[in-house]
Amino acid sequence: MQLHNLLLGSFACFSAVTVSALSSATVDDQFERGRALFDHAFSVEEGVGAPEMNADSCRACHQDPSLGGAGPLEVNVSRHGRDNGGLGPFEEPVDGQALSKLFPPTIHGREEYAAFGATAPDVFEQRQAPALFGNGLVDSIPAAVIVANEDVNDADGDGIYGVARRLTVNGVIEIGRYGWKAQIPRISDFVGDAMFHELGITTPDDGRGFAIASDGDAVADPELSQAEVDDLTHFLHELPAPERGGSTNPQVAEGLAVFSQIGCAKCHTPSLPSPMGPVPLYSNLLLHNVMPTGFRGMAEPGAGVGYYRTPPLWGIGDTAPYMHDGRAEDLDAAILAHDGEAAGVRSNYEALTPAAQQALILFLEDL
Repeated sequence: MQLHNLLLGSFACFSAVTVSALSSATVDDQFERGRALFDHAFSVEEGVGAPEMNADSCRACHQDPSLGGAGPLEVNVSRHGRDNGGLGPFEEPVDGQALSKLFPPTIHGREEYAAFGATAPDVFEQRQAPALFGNGLVDSIPAAVIVANEDVNDADGDGIYGVARRLTVNGVIEIGRYGWKAQIPRISDFVGDAMFHELGITTPDDGRGFAIASDGDAVADPELSQAEVDDLTHFLHELPAPERGGSTNPQVAEGLAVFSQIGCAKCHTPSLPSPMGPVPLYSNLLLHNVMPTGFRGMAEPGAGVGYYRTPPLWGIGDTAPYMHDGRAEDLDAAILAHDGEAAGVRSNYEALTPAAQQALILFLEDL
């Protein structure tokens, strides 16, 4: 496979599936500057947050299987709030839901805040760092395409709804397409939000409400220039989507048929149209409630407890663990972790023969 030397050096640890996609990447000076910033370990002198912040670089949480990818459990971040013992209503913390990295979700009593007294957070939720590959293609999908796939009232009676995340930015409704609760509408918004909440790095205020322009440390604000924000945004926009593995194993073709047969494609839509052509992301980018009754987690306006954006499945074989908090170590466990709207699809999977289940897993690993 012929790749530009710069890409080969920058992405030497890509899997075979992902490397095959890099031949179409736009390699230019701005891309390289953005890549260097993404990989840069920020120091306290540059404004990175205190030691309890999540990491000192973007790469620290987005490196599996390569730069821009997902992250292991140990880089999970945490969200907290108060739901009064599950009785509700959900109360947003004064300083927001974000907490620094603590422990994996399997550790009992991992977050305890007795010092807060009666106002102490009593519900916590981990967040798995998602892969960022193909986000530029996701950005190209018209908002109208996403909205057209909504089924707010379950018109087809299949128990699966699906709603677009609507966000008001400067008085204008925009459709969220990034983040576990589709809380981010643009890649540049993602950069501003992540730089501060994950690293403690301030960025220029662009008037959209996602960037934080100042903080309380001794470093002059903003700690990242607009040009640097633009470079990071360009890098993320140009990160290619993983290409299919291209397996000729007949079980992979069988797995594709099973994928549709049991209902996975109802949310993980194989492709969405865009001006650049079909985007084979295997997601409808809508919010679905896939958690069991009684699940306690974070709520946001327009994205209630248990509601998550359908994650794209391209490249999924290389980005374990799975689900919003990394609770599933492999693809079988990820399917079995689906509940709520997806309970019927999970039951269909459980009813398959072992051979059919294996075929589905092989298909997913080939995406």
